[in-house]
Amino acid sequence: MIATDIRRQSGATLLVSLIMLVVLTLFAVTMFNLSSVNLKIVGNFQQQRVTEATVQQAIEQVMSTVTFFNAAPAAICMPSGNAPSGTPLACASSADVLIDKPKCNYTTAARGYTKKVGELTPEDTNWDVRASFTDPVTKASVAIVQGVAVRMLAGNCPST
Repeated sequence: MIATDIRRQSGATLLVSLIMLVVLTLFAVTMFNLSSVNLKIVGNFQQQRVTEATVQQAIEQVMSTVTFFNAAPAAICMPSGNAPSGTPLACASSADVLIDKPKCNYTTAARGYTKKVGELTPEDTNWDVRASFTDPVTKASVAIVQGVAVRMLAGNCPST
């Protein structure tokens, strides 16, 4: 009786098992590819944020000096990464942050000052500072325009 049962089996279990194995393999490969794509997206997003932070740090370094607004050159470069901070220099490397000359938008009389004494009257000035940077390794590119209000002596805003 055992011999006749073996002859009647047609291999349906083997076929179903192979189909399930193929489906599970395709599912595993799809999940691996999906996680790989997600990892690349997160890495690109992180590099973009690092690049933005580099530009923002360079802007804050140059804005911390009033001379940047008084007699700024056409454009300056700030070293990025581990270079000495706070030292503007000529653009010699693609790893430098290019900071354009600040643009004065407008001035208003400084609040709290009623008496004008010639050119020594303070003014509240509003400036736009534009900086750009392209990471030489990842090619991530950022351009940031930062607005800033500075109280200065009258006559320091070239647009008025």
